[in-house]
Amino acid sequence: MRKRFDYRKIPDYTKPSKSWVKRPLLQVTLFNGAKHQVVISLVDSGADVFLFHSSIADRLGIDMKSEKPVSIDGIASGQPIEAYFHTVQLQVQDFPDKIEIQVGFTESDGVDGLLGQVGFFENYKITFERYRGCFWVEDRLS
Repeated sequence: MRKRFDYRKIPDYTKPSKSWVKRPLLQVTLFNGAKHQVVISLVDSGADVFLFHSSIADRLGIDMKSEKPVSIDGIASGQPIEAYFHTVQLQVQDFPDKIEIQVGFTESDGVDGLLGQVGFFENYKITFERYRGCFWVEDRLS
């Protein structure tokens, strides 16, 4: 399966002269047993791991701090953040299959949802076409 997604316009708080920035945001659903949570996440080819805010762990019934913290650099204004990694299932919007992945949960306010390479880029082919304002997600079986 192959699907096109448009870049989404979001407010750009870093540049007062520019009010909007386009980002490759993708809707995914995280599953932990019978609980699930839909999250709009940034597809980030420069990130290694998946990161989500701690509020998502709470909604999934995950005791985030039951695992040891891992220090992650390069996310929130250059300051290291702590993340706690847990196994969940992830389903991409409009795709039928779920994948099992390790995701980090953090209390950092700079993180909502981040889809990094490990796990995601191994299961899906991602093609960015920023000049067209879109990106493509294709499962490995296509």
